[in-house]
Amino acid sequence: MDSEKELQGNMHERKKIAKSKMITLCSVLAIIAIVLDQVTKYLAVSKLKDGAAYVLIDNVLEFYYLVNTGSSWGMLAGQKILILFISVIIIALCIFMIAKSPDDVKYIPFNISLSMIIAGGIGNGIYRIRFSYVIDFIYFKAINFPVFNVADIFVTCGAALFILLILFKYKEKDLYFMKFNQKKFREMN
Repeated sequence: MDSEKELQGNMHERKKIAKSKMITLCSVLAIIAIVLDQVTKYLAVSKLKDGAAYVLIDNVLEFYYLVNTGSSWGMLAGQKILILFISVIIIALCIFMIAKSPDDVKYIPFNISLSMIIAGGIGNGIYRIRFSYVIDFIYFKAINFPVFNVADIFVTCGAALFILLILFKYKEKDLYFMKFNQKKFREMN
């Protein structure tokens, strides 16, 4: 009986270690992405502001300085507080899902996708808080795509990966930890 309890205790301790490793991995990835975003924005300001566009591939890809007071594609221009509020809610939800996700290896892509969204949100949030705008500088001229930055890439790729995982990798039973337990909620009230 004691050995069974000890075994369960050891398994529980290993799960805690595994969960802490997952959270550490997600944190390190997010920090690297945030630093990459901030460095590229700094370079955009120092090299592109008040200058001509830097053509990387003629008529395809250019770098140039653009101030964006809105969110994606300039939507909600000048709505700093609303954009920050929405960003904080999304970041908090992503952190919550990482914390609630099982520490099984199959959830690593799930957690990485959420870490990318967090990193992009924080990267743009830093500029939005400091300056009330973000710096966009990557322009795909060939398709006249709106100008964007590295944080936008992380948010977009993270969200796309998250959606693909939900649609094609995980079954409903794999996502049990995301379900809202109405019975438990009623019992709390």
